[in-house]
Amino acid sequence: MTEADPEPICSVEGPTVDMLVVTDLHLRRTGAKYPVGDLPVEAHDLVLSLGDVIDENRDHAKSTEAGEAYEKRGRAVLERLDQRGVPVLAVPGNHDPVDCTRRLSEGLANVHPLHRTARRVAVEAGWSLTVAGWGCEQFDFTPALLSPHYPDVPVESGAQTPDAVANALLRAAAKYLDGELSRATLAKAVGTEATNPSYETSLARLDARFETLVDLVADVPDPTVLASHVPPFNVPFDVRGQHSHDGDFHFGSVALRIALAATGVDACLSGHTHQRGLTAIPTTSGHSYAHNPGDAGVSSISVSEDGTIHVEQVDVSW
Repeated sequence: MTEADPEPICSVEGPTVDMLVVTDLHLRRTGAKYPVGDLPVEAHDLVLSLGDVIDENRDHAKSTEAGEAYEKRGRAVLERLDQRGVPVLAVPGNHDPVDCTRRLSEGLANVHPLHRTARRVAVEAGWSLTVAGWGCEQFDFTPALLSPHYPDVPVESGAQTPDAVANALLRAAAKYLDGELSRATLAKAVGTEATNPSYETSLARLDARFETLVDLVADVPDPTVLASHVPPFNVPFDVRGQHSHDGDFHFGSVALRIALAATGVDACLSGHTHQRGLTAIPTTSGHSYAHNPGDAGVSSISVSEDGTIHVEQVDVSW
C-alpha cells in the first residue's frame, strides 16, 4: 500500500475541501500566455493539475531547443501558480510525463508532483481528504485491452457497437481480475487467442496497472479522490477514434475502471480525452463519481466528509 503523507499538505476550516482542477492546457512554445491571474485560486484550498500542461517536452520534441521552449512555458505557469500561495498537486500527463513534471516543478515550494503517491488535506472538523495520483511515465499511454484490437468480442445481443464491445470487454476483464476467468478463458471471451503476443502484452499491462491502483488507494481514510491523467474505461467521455477508418471506440483505462469499482473510491478526476463530462460508476460500496473538466478545462470541485462531490465549471478565456 502507498500511504498518504502523514503530514497534511494543508489544513482547511471546512466544511468542505475545495479544489480548483485544471487539465489539458497543451501550451505551445509560442502564442498567447495562459491567464493564470484569472483563475480563482485563492477561493480554493488546493489546485489540482491533471496533466498535459504543455504539448511537448524536451525528451520527446523534435529538437532539444523546441522541447526546452515548451518546458519554459510550462514552468512559467507553475511558477505563477506557486506564487499564489495555494498548494498545487501536479499529475503527470502523457505530454508532460513524470520526469518532465518533476523538472517543471523543481524548487517550487507550493507545487508537488503527484504520481503513485497520495497527499492528505486535513479539515479542522476532524476529518481529512486523501488525494491519490496516477499519472503517465512516458509520452504514449496505451490502454490495456484496447477496444479496436478486439472487434470480434462476443456481445450479449445486437450489433457490435463501441458501447457493446466496451461492455463485453469490461465484464470479461473484471471476471479475470477477480479470478473467475483464466488467461485462456478471457482470450476466448474477447475473441482472440491466448498465444497472441499483443494479447499477452496487454494482459501484463492490465495486471500491473490494476495492482498499482489498488495498492495506491487501499486502506486510506475516506473520503478519497483518485486523480488520473487518463479517464476510466467505458464512460461517456472516453470515446474517440483511433484512426479515421476505425470509428469511435472507448479508450480509457480498463485497470482504472475496475480498480474504482473494487475499492469504492469516492471520485476519479481525469483529463486526456478533452471531453468534459460527469458520470457515476457502480462500485462494491455504491458508486464513484467520475469527472473530466475537458479541453483546457477548469472545474471547481467541493468534497464533503461523506464523499459527496459538487462540480462547477470555471470559464477562462484566452
